[in-house]
Amino acid sequence: MLCQNCHVRESTVHLTKIINGQTTHMHLCPDCAQKVQGFAFNPGMVSDFLQVLFGMNPTEQSEQMAGKLQQEKCPGCGKTFSQIQQAGRMGCSQCYEKFEPQIELLLRRIHGGGTHVGKIPVRSGAALRTKYEKAELRNRLQELIRKEEFEEAAQVRDKIRELEKMAGGEEE
Repeated sequence: MLCQNCHVRESTVHLTKIINGQTTHMHLCPDCAQKVQGFAFNPGMVSDFLQVLFGMNPTEQSEQMAGKLQQEKCPGCGKTFSQIQQAGRMGCSQCYEKFEPQIELLLRRIHGGGTHVGKIPVRSGAALRTKYEKAELRNRLQELIRKEEFEEAAQVRDKIRELEKMAGGEEE
């Protein structure tokens, strides 16, 4: 995609501005992005940002751990975990298996846990939907009890029991 400003160079910087609920997308080349007010572009800032976000900058780790990560290479693409961190993406599908423990730590730091809370498949997600619905109802129940709204809390409790009977009494 060409830069929306100069229409000459390839856009590599994608900005999204949200002002008073109005969303504006801008696709700019690095030169034009530097001219945007309030935005200082540095090509290395993306990898620096990812390293800070992941919290696994090799210079901050112990020398032994950093050395170990640099020596271990993916059998598929030959990339080290440090190279993957700098690039911000995996080299191949085997990287996920080779660096699974490190990736799991990164994902937990980024997403705040290891439990999926996104979209659920329509065809095969009935049990998962029920589990999430029960969890939401339990949270709602606790909130109602805290507010001393016991009549509504009793209705929510009954819905939870009904879901548990439908699921065969399985507990989480």
